[in-house]
Amino acid sequence: MNSATTPMISEIADNRKEQRAWLLIALHLFATSVTSFFLAVFFKEKLGFTGSQIGVLFSIQAITGVLVTFPAGMGNDRISSRTLIVGSLIVQSAFFFLMGTVKFYPLYLLIFFVWNSANMMLRLSIDVYVLKNEKGEKTASSLGWYLTWRFFGAFCGTITVGFLIKLLDFEITLYLAGAFIFMLLFVAKGLEARPLSKVRLSDYKADFSNPTVLFFAAWTFMFSTHWGAEMTCYGLFLREDLKLDFTGIGLYTGGEYLTMALTFAYVASKYKPETSLWHYAVIGLAASGIGHIGMIFHPVWLSFTFRIVHGVGDALIFALFYIGIFRLFKLERRGGNTGLMNMTTMLGMIVGSLVYSPLGEVRGYAMPLWISGALTLLLILPLYSNRVRKGMKKRNDCD
Repeated sequence: MNSATTPMISEIADNRKEQRAWLLIALHLFATSVTSFFLAVFFKEKLGFTGSQIGVLFSIQAITGVLVTFPAGMGNDRISSRTLIVGSLIVQSAFFFLMGTVKFYPLYLLIFFVWNSANMMLRLSIDVYVLKNEKGEKTASSLGWYLTWRFFGAFCGTITVGFLIKLLDFEITLYLAGAFIFMLLFVAKGLEARPLSKVRLSDYKADFSNPTVLFFAAWTFMFSTHWGAEMTCYGLFLREDLKLDFTGIGLYTGGEYLTMALTFAYVASKYKPETSLWHYAVIGLAASGIGHIGMIFHPVWLSFTFRIVHGVGDALIFALFYIGIFRLFKLERRGGNTGLMNMTTMLGMIVGSLVYSPLGEVRGYAMPLWISGALTLLLILPLYSNRVRKGMKKRNDCD
C-alpha cells in the first residue's frame, strides 16, 4: 500500500466514526420529536392539565437540566461517553412507555423528571463526544455538520410524528418512540472512546472566572428565555390561534427545522479559523427576534414565513454556542464546561416557562411569543461593546 494513501484511509475511517455520532443524534431527534411542540397540546387536550401545571412540567424539564448537565458533563470528562449514552438510551426507552400510560399528574411529574434526566444525559454526552474529537480547528466545521444532521432528524421526525398522532393517537406514538429509542443501542455500541482526564472542580471554577466566559454565559441565559415561551406556548398557539391540526403542526415546525439544518450546512461549509462570531451573533439575534414577533400574524403562510426567518436566526446562535464552547475551553475540561454552559440555557428556560406559560393562558398564546422576540432583539445592544467585538474575533488557542 502506498504510504501516501495511509493517512487518507485513516481520515476516512475517522470520519465514519464521527458520522456514527451524527447518525445517532439524527435518529434520536427523529424519535423524540413527539416530545417537542406537540407535548403541550397533549398535556392540555389529552391529560387535561392546566396552563400552570404545564408550565411546572416544562420548568421541571429545565430544572432537570440544571441538576444533570454539570454532573453529566463532568462525567463525560471521567467516564466513557459511550457508556453514558448506552445507559441513557435504556432509561429513556422505558420511560417513554410510562409517559404514554400514566395520567395522574403528581406521578407524571416524577416520570417526566426521570425521562428528562436521561434525555439530557444522552444529548449532552453526544455533544461532548463530538466536541472531543481532537481535530483542532476542523472541530468547528464538524460541529456544523453534526448540527445539520441533528436538525434534519428533527425535521423528518416532526413531520412523521404529526401524521402518526393523527393516525394512531398520542399514546401509541409515545410507545413507538420508546421502541425506536431502544433500537438505537445498536448504533451507540459502535462509538469509539474519547479522551478522559481527572479534572478538579477548581479547574472548572477557574474557567468560569474568565470575564469573556461569564459574559457568554449571561448572554446565553437571556437568549434561552425565549425557549421557555416556545416550549409552553408555541404548540398551543399553532393549535388554537392558527387552527392547525397535528399534521399541520408537524409541517409548520418541520419547515423550520429544515431551514435550521440548511443554515448549519452553510455555516459548516463556510467556517474558517479566523471567522468572527460577532456577525453570526448580530444577524442571528435580529432574525430570531423579528421572526418570533412576526410569527404571531395571520394568515398561516405569513406566520410560517416569519418562523423560517426565526429558524435561520436560532441556527446561527446554536452554531455560535457550540463554536464558542470549542474556542473557550480546553479539551480535557470540555465535558464539564459544556455541562455548565447548558445549565445556563436550562436556567433561562425555567424563567421563560414560569413567566410565559401562565401569561399565555391568561392573555393569549401570541403575547409571550412577541414579548420574548422583543427581548431577543435587545440582546444585540451589548454586542456593540468594543471588548465584546474583539473577544468574538479571537481564534481558539486551547488545543
